[in-house]
Amino acid sequence: MRNLTILLIFIFTSSLLFAQNQRFSYEYSFKIDSLHKENVDKEMMNLDITKEGSNFYSAQLIIRDSLFKAQFEKGKASHTYVFDMRKIKQPKVNFRVSKKYPNLETVYHTSLNATNVALKEEHKMNWTILPETKSIEGFKVQKATTTFGGRNWIAWFTNDIQIQDGPYKFCGLPGLILNVGDDKGDHIFNLVGSKKLNDEPSLMDSDMKEVFLTNERFNKLWNEYKKDPAKNIKTIHSSSEMSDTIFSDADGKPLTKKDLIKGKEKRAEETLKKVNNFIERELYK
Repeated sequence: MRNLTILLIFIFTSSLLFAQNQRFSYEYSFKIDSLHKENVDKEMMNLDITKEGSNFYSAQLIIRDSLFKAQFEKGKASHTYVFDMRKIKQPKVNFRVSKKYPNLETVYHTSLNATNVALKEEHKMNWTILPETKSIEGFKVQKATTTFGGRNWIAWFTNDIQIQDGPYKFCGLPGLILNVGDDKGDHIFNLVGSKKLNDEPSLMDSDMKEVFLTNERFNKLWNEYKKDPAKNIKTIHSSSEMSDTIFSDADGKPLTKKDLIKGKEKRAEETLKKVNNFIERELYK
């Protein structure tokens, strides 16, 4: 971690701070199953910063995009566009957060029932900055607290890095947030690295069409999904064009409409049992 400290000091003592794009890497530790908090998942996350704003997302998305593009080019050369997405590892984290400078306008991007959705954050975080300080990897950091998304959060930020940003939606402090976590230890973001980016990062997800929703609308649709996770499949197969369509599973075994619906409901039920301890409780209540 000594190299991280040296690199950050070099970057941020330079007068060319925003002349170059920067990536800050955070380790995200989360306990997504409230009934089994002994199980801790981890995901590497990137906070990419440019003059215009920032983008926070799973580092696995870059690997996924790279592999997908490689398959696309291979298919283009052979004129066979058949992609086996099972061979491409998907991120554990299915959200992305973008912010626009200088006002720190924040948008939460995710998917809900196979639809890409976006939610604008309507409320600025009200921070309480405390006198307590300590050192994180050679940086003097100061403590701050806030209540957000149904949780109490503790953050450590440094004035040595004059960027009022941080992981996820956390921002608005006098310096970069190096560490932030809720008081239960269910969700923790910790800075682990930094590097200069020669080009402005681009993700496939950023180019996808989205439906903007209010928090209230999102919560309503989320609860509808929990009650009937196969609703989309039922709607599709209710049409005359799809009513008699037969699909196949991964082994080539024929699947009827009933099989598809039953499978979707079973998978959703199993997932919802394990995925129930979200960062923002108020969104997914």
